[in-house]
Amino acid sequence: MKQDGHETFEEMVGPAGSLGRIRLLAANRANRTRTKIKAWTRIRLPFILPARGPISGLDGGIDMPLHIFSRDPLILYVPVGGRRPLYALAAFCRRLARPRATFLLMPNWTLERPAVVEQIRKDLAWFARTCPKHELIFLCNTEKERRLIAGVGGNAIFSNHNLMISEDVFRPLPDVPVEYDAVYNGRISHTKRHYLAFEIERLVHVTSSIGELPPAGDCAFIRRLQAQSPLHSIANPLVDGLPGRLTSAEVNRVYNQAAVGLCLSAVEGAMYSSMEYLLAGLPIVSTPSIGGRDVYFDPDYCIIAEPEPAAIRRAVERLRDRAIPREEIRGRTLERVKAERLELMAYLSALKRRMGSDDPPFSEWPFAGTSGLTRWASVSEHLREIAAISSGKI
Repeated sequence: MKQDGHETFEEMVGPAGSLGRIRLLAANRANRTRTKIKAWTRIRLPFILPARGPISGLDGGIDMPLHIFSRDPLILYVPVGGRRPLYALAAFCRRLARPRATFLLMPNWTLERPAVVEQIRKDLAWFARTCPKHELIFLCNTEKERRLIAGVGGNAIFSNHNLMISEDVFRPLPDVPVEYDAVYNGRISHTKRHYLAFEIERLVHVTSSIGELPPAGDCAFIRRLQAQSPLHSIANPLVDGLPGRLTSAEVNRVYNQAAVGLCLSAVEGAMYSSMEYLLAGLPIVSTPSIGGRDVYFDPDYCIIAEPEPAAIRRAVERLRDRAIPREEIRGRTLERVKAERLELMAYLSALKRRMGSDDPPFSEWPFAGTSGLTRWASVSEHLREIAAISSGKI
């Protein structure tokens, strides 16, 4: 057991000395080693490859999310994160033939980390030398994040990415009965601290895997959640012991089956599901955190509890028993969201004018929502699409 009393990954997957546990831990170590080696290479290549020649395209297969916000002038919306947030963008910008472009950079993981901010400082100097006509604008999730980026020479504004969540998808469903005390939308990861919810009597999980563990580890994690209590449930369909995907509408329905939404990690980005809970009308129990998920919290219906299972259970019971009207939570959240959306719309309208656009200012919210906002593709694929736009083929 760890000092805080929760089970380690090893304890979750089998008795000490068992063959299954030994195999799983070996697979987990091998998976982490492979991941680290690949990541070490991938995040460095874009900054050291030559602009031309036979090896200049070695980083063209790097995958990145991207949304073409404006074709003319060219403005691209790009989520960034990780230990070196700008590496994929460097691979993209180094090849972009079009001389002028602006990038709206959305941190999908907190930048409030000294080593990451220092790396951004160095990489911004690389962009200034290599891509002098490309403008990078960070849409920061917290004011502290904005100050840190500005402090290393970055162009940064405060604009929490939870503004992008669609209130048309996530909303109260009056015909759905409440079956659970709480819902936790958290991927398979030790950072999500699922164990903090284990004392809640009736709990439903929405989960997914992004490959942090090998498949055997994911299966062991799911078995542990299933074994915790007959009153705990996994909303995802299970295929060979692994969680399948739910549509956004299906996730919203699960939210409506619960009385409270949970946010249990200590560090992350602004956490899309925190805003999804609020727009569905759920009060929230959270732990102290950095990353910006608490920007739209209100003490009237959001409790910051100590990261300890009994404290989380008590906070959930307190909010459950208050039965705050869901439309009230949603309405008050939307008031704040709409005000900040108007500020961002004014900023983006001014940006387009500054780049030479004659388009009228935005009168409606110009983003479609997170589920379909960005498209994942390789750097090379995205560049081919930009080239087709520039040539008028699409």
